[in-house]
Amino acid sequence: MIFDEYPGLESLPWVELGEFPTPVHRLEKYGGEVGFLELYIKRDDRSSSIYGGNKVRKLEFVLADAERKGRKLLITLGGTGSNQVLATGIFGGRMGFRVTGVMMDQPNADYVRRNLLLDHHFGVEIKYTPNTASELLTFAYQYLKSYATGGKPYYVPAGASSTVGNLGFVNAAFELRGQVESGLIPEPDYVVCAAGSLGTAAGLELGFRLSGMKTRVVGVRVAMPWYVTRGRFAGMVNGICGFMRRADSAVPRVRCSKEGIILLEDYLGEEYAAFTGPGVETVRRMRELEGMTLDPTYTGKALGGGLDWLRKQGLQDRVVLFWNTYNSVDLSHLVDGANYHVLPKAVHRYFEEPTQEELLTAS
Repeated sequence: MIFDEYPGLESLPWVELGEFPTPVHRLEKYGGEVGFLELYIKRDDRSSSIYGGNKVRKLEFVLADAERKGRKLLITLGGTGSNQVLATGIFGGRMGFRVTGVMMDQPNADYVRRNLLLDHHFGVEIKYTPNTASELLTFAYQYLKSYATGGKPYYVPAGASSTVGNLGFVNAAFELRGQVESGLIPEPDYVVCAAGSLGTAAGLELGFRLSGMKTRVVGVRVAMPWYVTRGRFAGMVNGICGFMRRADSAVPRVRCSKEGIILLEDYLGEEYAAFTGPGVETVRRMRELEGMTLDPTYTGKALGGGLDWLRKQGLQDRVVLFWNTYNSVDLSHLVDGANYHVLPKAVHRYFEEPTQEELLTAS
């Protein structure tokens, strides 16, 4: 862990939530089909047997920080199908926090329905908003109202990608270095990951630089273009490093420029959470060839897009690692047969209008 590398960081709050290190292995069948014979996967979908995915690493720092500060209410942001809101509800609830999820509209999908019902199951208070502007206004109102009435709120940003939360993926880079040193995987030339709130990509970028690895991060934009930018990516790397140096001056100073990072901008599709043909096909082939579940919003676009870009650069012979940020723990049994009318009326339409999967099947 980074605490071993930089003992001064032990002053930072941290709580154990996940089951690490997550496995790594080769994607022989899928890699053979797409022409990448040295294609590997990092299984953060197995980061916890309770609920996996990339949010667990961030919440280990975020929830510990909220607990140390004596906060009682976590207010977080996301789309209506947000995995991060759900993860915050699950792990925050287990630690005794109340959780409010301020959620904006997004294209409908099967997982949107499931996650909304799971949010309710785990006690998340759902506040629906139609767009980003109203989401931010609603968040501000909820936060100030709670603060004024002694509710002790704590802000968990989209993706749990606060500076303290992003330490989870600096730590993850050192975890991967340990697996390389143990001979479990060759040192990757490139790590492909989804770039949504950018915390995963930024934390890994800094972690690889601090750990002395040659690995380059290939972030694939899967969220709004105004939000997922090279400048913001680089700024997050620098911000995490500055935060670490304030806790331990032994942390080397890293300065990242937007010219020094790889952010792919051509694989998002029409809008956030809108399915794309290549993304859906990647999900299908990974399920058929490797028996693994990806999603069309984040990981399908990231894996398919990252490999497409590497292929265009003539880099099929390199060692490539795909960082799977999706959750593979199936919680659908908890809400099978649940009545969506228990949810706020504003989100009923997600159950009454067709999903993107249904529209694709119909076509």
